[in-house]
Amino acid sequence: MADQRWRDGSEERLLAVLRSASDRSTASDELASHITDWPSRYHLDRRRTNLLRPLLIGPGMTVLDVGAGTGVNSRYLAEAGASVVAVEGDALRAEMAGVRCEGLDVDVQVGDATSITAATHPDGFDMVVCIGVLEYSGTDPGAFLTHLASLVRPGGALVVAIENQMGLAYWLGANEDHLGKPFVGLAGYPGDTGGIRTHSRSGLAGLLSGAGMSAQRWLYPFPDYKLPMAVLTDNAYRVPDAVEFVDQIVGPPVDRLRMGATAGPDSRAAHRELVAAGLGPDMANSFLVVAGADQGAVDSACGGDVLAWRFTGDRRSCFMQERRVTSAGGRSVIDRRRSFPDDPLPAEPSWLTLREPTTEPVDYLSGPNLEQAALACLRAHDLTGLSDVLTRFDSFLTGLASAGAPGSAPHPYLPAGSAAVLPADCVDLGLDNLVPLGDEGGLSLVDDEWSAEGGVDRELATIRAMWKLAWVTVASGTDHPWPTTATVDEIAVSLLGLLPGGVGADPLERLYAAEAELLAVVAGGSAGDHLENLRATGHRSVAGKGGSSLADLRRRLSWLKHLPGGRWLARATRG
Repeated sequence: MADQRWRDGSEERLLAVLRSASDRSTASDELASHITDWPSRYHLDRRRTNLLRPLLIGPGMTVLDVGAGTGVNSRYLAEAGASVVAVEGDALRAEMAGVRCEGLDVDVQVGDATSITAATHPDGFDMVVCIGVLEYSGTDPGAFLTHLASLVRPGGALVVAIENQMGLAYWLGANEDHLGKPFVGLAGYPGDTGGIRTHSRSGLAGLLSGAGMSAQRWLYPFPDYKLPMAVLTDNAYRVPDAVEFVDQIVGPPVDRLRMGATAGPDSRAAHRELVAAGLGPDMANSFLVVAGADQGAVDSACGGDVLAWRFTGDRRSCFMQERRVTSAGGRSVIDRRRSFPDDPLPAEPSWLTLREPTTEPVDYLSGPNLEQAALACLRAHDLTGLSDVLTRFDSFLTGLASAGAPGSAPHPYLPAGSAAVLPADCVDLGLDNLVPLGDEGGLSLVDDEWSAEGGVDRELATIRAMWKLAWVTVASGTDHPWPTTATVDEIAVSLLGLLPGGVGADPLERLYAAEAELLAVVAGGSAGDHLENLRATGHRSVAGKGGSSLADLRRRLSWLKHLPGGRWLARATRG
């Protein structure tokens, strides 16, 4: 009987989804439409393969995917041109991988790593990928890694992704990911854990060196390696303004909704202190290690001068993007590119369009952005300083605003009759995208990837910016001057009250209506579902996950919409 330790109960349902899907690609919007809970998100989310984007994969390469699971990484590797052997210990998951990778150069085998040997594959592999598997290797992880290293051909690399035993999330009280208990890893895995364990940075480095892989390049995915939004290199922690730089790239370093235990203190503030103390790499939540017998092997698998990768959130594949911050000629530059450039942008007319990335990288502007300045004031309970930051933001908008152009077609972020209109590239004019220009005293918009036809209503842009600041305050667990039970919505209203100008009646209702329509364009799905999720998010607070029990019930029952006639049933749960 196959080893079923890794099953999460979603396998039969998701196997049916894979079999019926016409698009099983890494970028599949069709598969992503079936995400209803954490297991389906883990198996179907397009962000899973962000982890592999720092790797250099191409045609002619042979890759072994150890513990391939449902085949999401095998599929990505094959789409990049590699010839893949995927070995998976659970027969049902191996069947899912076979269906997902059908038609590609992927040989799916049921077994464990020891079933692949130098005798069965005498030429070895250019790359052996071991993602989320080492922690299950039993009492002798060194022997496990030595075996994997024996399968790497000369000049090849071993790639390992795993949680950090000493990660920040665990120190803040998150449940150990495999055992569901807080602090168990920090205490050295006492008692019977079934051989499950993660490793510290130094511990894993020693295991890899002991396996003959002494040349190593360490990368740090955030919030973890499962659905990374950012990946840092060691050099990211060495830039002159490392605290601000790392904080900007990572944002909230811990997913508080998945902590499993009572949310701990301000994770973003704690992360800043760790970086300032030189402990950032040692206490990152996860590791992605590229190891080889020599430095040339590592450089061939993950070379270049990239300091960090930053990825967009859950979007339709044609809208997903990544930003690479690269060190070039003594300066840092940002290169923006689409994650799936072969996926055509929507042909139908839309009020919202994705601006094409510039052909030349742009300079990274160092120093704290307005969001970081505002969070510092919140942590200090300095409402006067916060008001100054928000006034600076408001003044910047005043300089951009103009009277609405006659004849402009209305859209969700430009209602008919808008009195003050911002330029088309101000859709995402959040405080996180505004950087002071040093002695010049002005502000620069550093993220203008979206364009809204006819421009953006100033009041809606202001409300959106304050709601985003309120959200990041709660998502980070920031110690703010209001009660810890204050929700995102309540904090947003308080922030709006600190602005010098007004924003009209029912600001959050207007925001939610517009944002739900925006999300329907960017992420797909219905505006009604997005509206419900926005309301649930607005009910969260630093004191807890928030959200009503009714909203939780609706999310749990959202899978109904995938059944015949289920959309009516799902709507019925919304009353």
